[in-house]
Amino acid sequence: MSHHDRIEHIDVWRCLAIILVIFSHIIEFSHPWYKELAPGLIWRARPLGALGVQLFFCISGFVICRGMLKESKNHGGLDLRAFYIRRVFRILPPLLVYIAVVMALSIAGVVDVKADQVGSAIGFLCNIQPIDCGWFLGHTWSLAFEEQFYMVFPLLFLACAMASHRDRLFTIAFAMLLTTAIAHLTKQASIAYYVSTFSYMIWGCVFATYWDKLKPLLEKMPFSVWLLAGAALLGMRVVAMPAILGDVICPALTPLVICVVIFGTPARHPVVRPLFTNRALAYLGRISYSIYLWQQMATGDLGFTSPVYAVLLIPCVIAVAHLSFRYFETRMIEMGARLAVNSRKQSPLIGDDPLAPRDDTYWRR
Repeated sequence: MSHHDRIEHIDVWRCLAIILVIFSHIIEFSHPWYKELAPGLIWRARPLGALGVQLFFCISGFVICRGMLKESKNHGGLDLRAFYIRRVFRILPPLLVYIAVVMALSIAGVVDVKADQVGSAIGFLCNIQPIDCGWFLGHTWSLAFEEQFYMVFPLLFLACAMASHRDRLFTIAFAMLLTTAIAHLTKQASIAYYVSTFSYMIWGCVFATYWDKLKPLLEKMPFSVWLLAGAALLGMRVVAMPAILGDVICPALTPLVICVVIFGTPARHPVVRPLFTNRALAYLGRISYSIYLWQQMATGDLGFTSPVYAVLLIPCVIAVAHLSFRYFETRMIEMGARLAVNSRKQSPLIGDDPLAPRDDTYWRR
């Protein structure tokens, strides 16, 4: 995505999302002290961590789908091989480095990681029950959902000709919302969990597809309405509700509410401008993928006498993520982009239009 197309405040939302994840992990897992002293805090922290991951999912769907729409417009079609090359070079290198370090620590006897857990993490299978990837690789469940989505959605995008028939995507998103509600009502927890998780990315795609119409509407949304939507989002996470609300209605509507809150952010409003134009927070959002990978080493129960040690390790996590992003990930992303451009030149695009304008610049995430 070119610089002028970039929605800057999305990076701040990524930062807020990773903060929620880290907060949840520290409270829930870093030390048993919390379980005895403040069990109610754990009950409230757990859904906040889930909310952080759901924010990532919505943003991911939006960014990925927006890039696919741009490629379809600029090149007259979508090069699947180029798409998968970019995703591989963005996701796999940092993950493999993290897994290599975990394996080395396991061999040294510092942590306990089994070979089958490593295989499940590399294969993006940690979101499938009853596979147990342990603590140090268990957080790759969210990557598994994303990668499974990336494998299927581009094919669906092409099969349904979503670049020119966007109403089909909205139909799919609404069907998933309805399926989630029905699965909850019929006590099909596993189905509800999987469908609802993928629906966060799908609704991000919906907002990307209808962005030309939604952007003007969201820009006109009163600040008070945006605040109310944000408050409702938090309320659905930390307030006890009747079963019909907590188990059916809220899970079905949460993806839509998250998208409204994120993409309708009034970043220039004087009340929130200092937050959503903060460059330091935006940078933390840009490196949030690496922070997410490495925070697992700091937020588990490592046998410390106090959970304060987990908090003190977070700056180390940020330092590692910064070095990884600046000196490793950026190079991998650039390499993937170059290979994707070469792939596009060498192979015909699906749905290719020879009269479509050519533009080899492409968004990067």
